[in-house]
Amino acid sequence: GLKRLGGDHCYDVFAGREKIFKLTTEGTYFLTDYLVKSFHRSVVVELGLDRHPELIDDYFKNYSKVMWLAQNPTAELKLAAQAAADLMKLPLEIEVVGESGLLDELKRLLNHI
Repeated sequence: GLKRLGGDHCYDVFAGREKIFKLTTEGTYFLTDYLVKSFHRSVVVELGLDRHPELIDDYFKNYSKVMWLAQNPTAELKLAAQAAADLMKLPLEIEVVGESGLLDELKRLLNHI
């Protein structure tokens, strides 16, 4: 009987389910601030791309772009997001979504307590 955040994943919470669905069907790879900060460890190392960079094209060939759903954008994070997109050989788009979607979901959950 526990309530959970709406949507299927954090991208829905930050940018809205309809927008994410549309972008997903367009072949979009999503980044959040957390994933931008941890990209090397979470993606490069975990997928073995640091040891087998020849796999990069295979892993990302079905994506057409990278979309950073920026909650708290900084110049440092922008550089890191661009580096991630460059590694994937994809163009980077940035959408500043802030934290309002998350705050709205938290308020909704707290109203059900």
